[in-house]
Amino acid sequence: MESSAASVRRRLEASFRLVQEQRMRAMALCNPVLGVEALGFGELPDRAGRLGVLITPWSMNLVHFPAGEVLPQGRVGSRALPAGAVDFVGADEEGIGAYESCSLFSPVLQFPDQLTARAVANETLGVLLGETTGSEDAERNRLPMKEGRAVRASGGPVDVAVDRRGFLRGAWRDGRR
Repeated sequence: MESSAASVRRRLEASFRLVQEQRMRAMALCNPVLGVEALGFGELPDRAGRLGVLITPWSMNLVHFPAGEVLPQGRVGSRALPAGAVDFVGADEEGIGAYESCSLFSPVLQFPDQLTARAVANETLGVLLGETTGSEDAERNRLPMKEGRAVRASGGPVDVAVDRRGFLRGAWRDGRR
């Protein structure tokens, strides 16, 4: 496991950009407005490893680099996080090595832009880590506001007021509360 959150993010992004170019380029399930981006990967409480979110044009996954033994590839196991237990699947990718993954969204066609995907990823990390404001990048990645309403990166307003639970359930995209 790398020594800093920034180096983990760089390695994940480089590896999954190769996956995008080599294996996913012509896949219909890819969202063309999304890019590969890794968020988080600070150290978990009790030195339990590192946790973050990997956004790709085809999926959004929690990625866990445990401090101890990594689940074998394809094996499912539960990991304790501050907000409760989460099931992960063991994985291995060239350039990264062994890690654990939990799918949040797959495919990610419902996301209108990278800013919205980033906001969902940061909010998810905040909830799972028991933080009230999300990850360390949450403030920087908040949806911009205009006249008291959130504005998508495309410039159009988000027409629904959404609480935290509704946001995580996708209410921002279809008007549900």
